[in-house]
Amino acid sequence: MDTKDVKARAASLNVNAILAVAGGFLDGFTYVGHGRVFANGMTANMLLFSASIFTRSWQAAVRFLPPILAFMAAVWVAQAIQLYSTRRHAATPYRAVLLLEIGVLIILSLLPASTTDLLFTTSIAFTAAMQMQTFREVDGRAYTSTFTTGNLRTLGEAAFTWLFLSRSPETACIVRNFAVIVTAFLAGGLAGAGTTKAFGNHALWCAILLLVLVEVQIQTRGFGRKIKRRSPVSATSSLQVRPNMAEDTPIMCTTGVV
Repeated sequence: MDTKDVKARAASLNVNAILAVAGGFLDGFTYVGHGRVFANGMTANMLLFSASIFTRSWQAAVRFLPPILAFMAAVWVAQAIQLYSTRRHAATPYRAVLLLEIGVLIILSLLPASTTDLLFTTSIAFTAAMQMQTFREVDGRAYTSTFTTGNLRTLGEAAFTWLFLSRSPETACIVRNFAVIVTAFLAGGLAGAGTTKAFGNHALWCAILLLVLVEVQIQTRGFGRKIKRRSPVSATSSLQVRPNMAEDTPIMCTTGVV
């Protein structure tokens, strides 16, 4: 299989919109069903952890620390996997990360309701960080599928530019992509909260099916989308590529089916 095709499909809007739904779903799942802890984004957990320490609510503070540590550990694991792949001149390990995440969620979905919340929040924080580290861009632009603050910033910036500065195809592409990503995350959060109330831990099968769909889309040629490269963003543009991306990375937008 052509690794360039796989990488292009992994960066397509349809794949990353599904991942955003899954990311929102898992946050809704842990918040509603497992101790009101956010397993994906660590900003809220860090704030709640520090507030609990300040108020000397030690028992509450303990709930927020394990997901933070699991998140950091997962970043190391994801980096180690990518380093191993790079040294072996292998493709980015999308399948390995997805299969690991699916495996963890299957195990969690089979656990009884009496299982400690700590196991759920820590395990999901770990898998969410792996997903975030592996799937890092949509159509050539950095984003995250497991929380939405940076995505909202990018959407707001691009929308302002399109309305008041330049209605270029590149800007319209960014507005479209990030509007879809943000909406997908919101929809996932609503679905996660609702299904968790109705089905408990079995609600995780919804997230599992989403990740299976992502794996199928990445590995199956017919489900991918062809990437059309456009001109690089100029140095004077207000939509310059962020420092964590190469300066010569062009803005891309998906058009047509492979």
